[in-house]
Amino acid sequence: MKKVVIILFLISIGMICFGQIVYNPNIAIKPIPTLSVTSVITTDSTTSVTIRITNSKQLSPFTLRTRDLFIRPVSDPNNLKLIRSEKAPFAPEKHIFSTLNEVFEFTLVFKPLPKGTKYFDLMENMPKREFYVQGIILDPKLNEIIARGFEAYSKADRNGALKAFIEMANADLYFEYGMAYFNIIYLLAQSNRIPEAQEWYDKFKDRFFYDKTLLENELVRLGIRQKLK
Repeated sequence: MKKVVIILFLISIGMICFGQIVYNPNIAIKPIPTLSVTSVITTDSTTSVTIRITNSKQLSPFTLRTRDLFIRPVSDPNNLKLIRSEKAPFAPEKHIFSTLNEVFEFTLVFKPLPKGTKYFDLMENMPKREFYVQGIILDPKLNEIIARGFEAYSKADRNGALKAFIEMANADLYFEYGMAYFNIIYLLAQSNRIPEAQEWYDKFKDRFFYDKTLLENELVRLGIRQKLK
């Protein structure tokens, strides 16, 4: 769980919103590749987050080290504490995966998010965080654009994916994670459109993103950063 896994081009199942329920929201950062949020239900009194982990390869036993978990709108200093949980394995309890593709779900119930929240983080209040689900997107427009980009990429339509992520980058200047910029740079570099990739990398450098260092490291790992100034 110590390695940060960045959402690159994993196909989103899709987002459906009914009132105050958002199904399968997109996520910027998560600690386990096969972790997803299946639903976020917000009422006047609570916010319920259901998390799914799929054992696509043999995962280590899963545990939550602390009950001191919180959510908060991205960049908001006010933490909304955990109220209760369902099937969540808090230490020393743990969930041991026994079969391939086994699905494990649990729900965390927090104090309510402010009305109009477009994206939020879920984290443990520990000096060294091992469990964090950051940039959970509730905004229908952003979720639709991201899903469109992932779907286009899955069909080998790089131009369609690029168009979608550029639309995302231009749609909301306050989403403080670099998902859209990273995917744009990646797609342009993969198409050998280096001058355009450089332009977007310059924009990426000029903006604040919570995950900037992580994304920079990933660009280096993929050999893309070496092609840019």
